[in-house]
Amino acid sequence: MSVSNSLMVVSDARVIVPFASAIAYFIFKTYEPSSPPVVSLLLGVVPTALAVILRRAFSSLTIALLTVPLAYWSLLVAFTVAYRLSPLHPLARYPGPLLCKVSKGWLAYVAGVRGDTHTYVKNLHKLHGDVVRIGPNELSIVHKDVPSVLSAKGLPRGPYYETRIHEAGVSLDGLRDSALHVVRRRPWARGMNTASMKYYEQLIFNTVGDLTSAFKQRMDTGEVVDLSGWMTFFGFDFMGHMAFTHDYGMLKNGRDAEGLYGLIEGALDDAKWISHLPWAIPYLQQVPGASKNWDEMKRVGEATAQRRFELGSQQQDLFHHLIDEDGNEETKPTLDLVAVDGQLAIIAGADTAATTLSHLWYFLLRNPSCLEHLRKEVDGAFPPGEDSSSDLTKQGLMPYLNACINETLRLYPPVLAGLQRRVNAGTGGKMIGPYFVPEQTQVSLFAYAIHRDERFFSPLPDTFWPDRWLSQKKFVLPTGDVVPSEQVVTDRDVFIPFSQGPMVCAGKNVALAEMRAVTCALLQQFDFTIIDSAYLDTWEDKIFEMFTTKRGTLPVHISPRASP
Repeated sequence: MSVSNSLMVVSDARVIVPFASAIAYFIFKTYEPSSPPVVSLLLGVVPTALAVILRRAFSSLTIALLTVPLAYWSLLVAFTVAYRLSPLHPLARYPGPLLCKVSKGWLAYVAGVRGDTHTYVKNLHKLHGDVVRIGPNELSIVHKDVPSVLSAKGLPRGPYYETRIHEAGVSLDGLRDSALHVVRRRPWARGMNTASMKYYEQLIFNTVGDLTSAFKQRMDTGEVVDLSGWMTFFGFDFMGHMAFTHDYGMLKNGRDAEGLYGLIEGALDDAKWISHLPWAIPYLQQVPGASKNWDEMKRVGEATAQRRFELGSQQQDLFHHLIDEDGNEETKPTLDLVAVDGQLAIIAGADTAATTLSHLWYFLLRNPSCLEHLRKEVDGAFPPGEDSSSDLTKQGLMPYLNACINETLRLYPPVLAGLQRRVNAGTGGKMIGPYFVPEQTQVSLFAYAIHRDERFFSPLPDTFWPDRWLSQKKFVLPTGDVVPSEQVVTDRDVFIPFSQGPMVCAGKNVALAEMRAVTCALLQQFDFTIIDSAYLDTWEDKIFEMFTTKRGTLPVHISPRASP
C-alpha cells in the first residue's frame, strides 16, 4: 500500500470511528435501548466490524481489534458525559453532585454499599434547596406541591420499579400503567374493605396474644429479648395468617424456623442497587447464581400459594380476594401471579409493621416521659382487667397513641427510598410548584427528607416529639419551653409514609391497626429495660435502606407491669 493510501485509511479511521460512536450515542440517548441483542449490536458488533473494515490502518488485525473498540467506547462515554454536564442538558439548571449528573451508578453505590440514600439525599437538599439532580435524568424534589405528583392526575411510576417484574407478571407495586393499576387493585380493595377488616381484627387479636404469651414465658426464665427481632416475628406471623392462612410459627418457636426473613433480606440486599440501574436486570439474569435469593423466594412463595389454593375457600384471607374465589372478575388471575402479589403482601406488610414498631420502641425507650404519657392514655382507655386488644376501634381514637405512631412514621417512613415517578415523553413536561420538570425525567420524593423539612414540621423537625400531632392551644417543647399553636407547623398534606393518591399502600389501615394493638398490649402488661444504653445510642447509626429497612437490635429485660 502506498504512503498516500495508508494516510487516507488512517484519516478514514479517524473520521469513521467518531462518527459511528456519535450515531450510537444518539441511538442510546433517543431510544434508551436496554435489550441485550440491541445493546450487543451497538457495543459489540459495530466496533468489531469497524475494526475489521479499518484493519489496514493498523499494523495488524489484532491491534485493530484492540484499538478501534476502545476508541469507540471511549468516545461514547465522552459524548455521554459531555452532554450530561453541558448547559444544553434539560436539567442543567438544577444543582447536584457531579457524580450524580454523570451517572446513576453513584446513587446505586450509595444504596448498595452505604445503605444511606435517605440521609444522603436529605443532606443534598440541605445544601442545594428544593430541587436536587440525583441522576443524569432524575430530580429529587422537596416541596409542598408533593400531593400533585402522587395524585390521580399526577405522574406514573418510573423505571425504579422494574425490579418488580417477574416471569408470572408484575406485582401491584411495580405496575407503571395507571389504568392497569386500577384493575389490579380491585381485588386488593375488596381484601381491605370493612368486612375483611373484621376478620383481620380477629387475627390481630390472636397474634398479639401469641406475642404476649411468648414474652411471659421469657419473662419467667429471665431471657433477654430483642424487641426488634420479635416485632419481625409478629409481623411475619400476622401476615402469614392474613395473606395465606399460613402459620410461620415464629412467635411460638421464638425463631424464624423456615429462614423466611433471612431469605427476603438476602433478596432485597441484592436488589437495593439494581433498582437504580434497571437496564442491568436482563444481563444479571444471565449470570449463574445472580438471582439465587430471588429464585428461592419465588419458590417459597409459589409453594405457599399452592398450599393455600388446595385449602379452598375456608377463610376470607387476602388470597381469597386476590385469586377471586368469589368470582367478581371476568378473568381470574393465574396462581403464579397471585403468588407474586402474595409475596408483596408478606414482604411489605410484615416489614412495615415490624420496622415502625421497632422504631417506636426505640423512641419510647429513649424518651421515658413519652412512654409514661402513652401508658397513662392506655390505662385510661383500658382499665385493669380489660384486654386492650379487644377493641381496636377505640385504639384508633386514642390521640397520643396515634401521635406517637405518626411521629415514628414521620421520622422513619417504612420506605426510606424515594417514591419515583416519571414525566413521560409527549406530555410537554410538568410543573411542580414553581419548578419545571422536562419530559423523560424521573422525579423522586424522599419522604425522609420531606418529613424533616422545617417548613412542613417545626419546631424540632429531627426530634421525636409526638405532641406536634395533637390539637391544642399551647405546646410544651421537650426543652420545657411553652409555645402557642401558631408556632407549631404540622403539614399533614406532605405526610406520605404510605404514599398518597391512587397508589397509596393498600394495607395502610391493617398496618396501623397492628401497630396500635401491639403497642397497647405491651405497655399494658410489661415493663422493658434496655440491657445497655449503647444499643439506643447506636440504633439510628445501624439503619440501612434496602427498599425495606435493615435494623439493629433492641435487647431488653422484661418484667411484669408495675401496678398503675
